[in-house]
Amino acid sequence: MRILHRYILKEMLKSLALSAAAVSGVFCFAMVLSALQKQGLGPGSSLLYMALSIPGALYIALPLSAVLAGTLVYGRLSADNEEMACRASGIPPSSLFWPSIVLALVASAGTFALASYPVAETKSMAKRLALADMERLFFGSLTSSGRISIKRYDFQITVDRVEGNMLHGPALKYRDKQGQQYYVYAPWGEVHFDQADNKAVLTLWDSVIVDEAQKRPIRGGAHTIRMDMPTSIPRSEDELSLWMLLALERDPGRDPRVMELPAGAPETTVQARKAEVRARVMAELHGRLATAVACFGLVMIGAGLGMRFHSGNLLTAFGVALVPWLSSTLMTMLFVKAVMRATGNPEDKTWLIWLPNILAVVLGFAVLAYMSWFWSSPVSLASRLRHAMAWPGRLLTGAARPEGRSP
Repeated sequence: MRILHRYILKEMLKSLALSAAAVSGVFCFAMVLSALQKQGLGPGSSLLYMALSIPGALYIALPLSAVLAGTLVYGRLSADNEEMACRASGIPPSSLFWPSIVLALVASAGTFALASYPVAETKSMAKRLALADMERLFFGSLTSSGRISIKRYDFQITVDRVEGNMLHGPALKYRDKQGQQYYVYAPWGEVHFDQADNKAVLTLWDSVIVDEAQKRPIRGGAHTIRMDMPTSIPRSEDELSLWMLLALERDPGRDPRVMELPAGAPETTVQARKAEVRARVMAELHGRLATAVACFGLVMIGAGLGMRFHSGNLLTAFGVALVPWLSSTLMTMLFVKAVMRATGNPEDKTWLIWLPNILAVVLGFAVLAYMSWFWSSPVSLASRLRHAMAWPGRLLTGAARPEGRSP
């Protein structure tokens, strides 16, 4: 029995390693392509960005790889009639699924370990790498999307096209240090970066300026804007470790997005920012923990479905494994977004994040129970249910018989 368990577990770990390498490679390549398109990284920065993207890609790929490993190995056992040979040898089907529980624990522990620190830290490092060369990022973003928006500085610019440092058809919205908002339109302009003073200098020619207070256009000729470039990059909630998320959940005032508010900001603004930070932190925290729990149930679902559908083929196993993983992942992402928007009472909706993941665990145990005690039994599940429902009637009939009379 131990030899059989070691054989199944060895095959599952081998399939897990191969599928995790393949799937995470696809996700990692997609992340780098997205960064190249949006941020215009150089060759050396692209390789470093790819290395930093590996933990995040592995975190996404590990649950799918674990489900695929369980589906493939148990599907092969069923397709090669090894499961039937075990039953003929007197080995109960329930004992065949013990390696799947071990794999489920390994996959859940791996997902939790990645979510606790490496994913957040490498994601923050990758963002700092992408934003290190502000000049390349600025022109790369304008070239690819024609638009840049910096919410932190209330700055937004759109252009028709970019040629070198020349901007054609720029439209600019910004707020000065006194809090006055302006809209500037011009047929062309140019951008220079002053690395010594850490400023971006935008010059727009033949500009038309619209003051928010006066609300009428003014011919401004050459309009120059000197904007301070960010010297620090605050971390978002998906770039924080689990213990940092726990600390911010208790005290959201420690978040840089709250601390960067002006000293004289109204109390309502401060409280609204704290509520927003707390909702986003709680959603991210519960989303990571629930994903690790769901990985445990998804492996058991994959093992049961693999044996049920004889999915020993790689494409068949991938199709069977993709459905539960994709359903759980999409529902979790949807509910995480819902909790982020519930700034008033996020704690009342966090159960939504856990719902699809707890259901995955319950369904995993149900699938294994069905495959162990009903699917492989000569007595059908319907017959067992009819027998169980008829038991109270037989008990009452036996109690009503006269004493001394045999049934």
